[in-house]
Amino acid sequence: MTDFLKIPSLGDDEVERLEREIEARIAARIKDGLLAEREVREIEEMRLRILPDLQDVQSVYENHLYRPKAGRKE
Repeated sequence: MTDFLKIPSLGDDEVERLEREIEARIAARIKDGLLAEREVREIEEMRLRILPDLQDVQSVYENHLYRPKAGRKE
């Protein structure tokens, strides 16, 4: 697997440690027969999308936070 984590708040060594841990867990699941190589490839190729619930949260608060206050001209 290539480098797949990009977490700006973590140092490079922490990101590498997390990647190794994830890869070890995936390898263990393949060994136990819980995952097939084909399934891992499909997961790697998936395009990530934001969850609809998170999109809803933004639209709920956006108008509330940026609406001009009464009596103020903007």
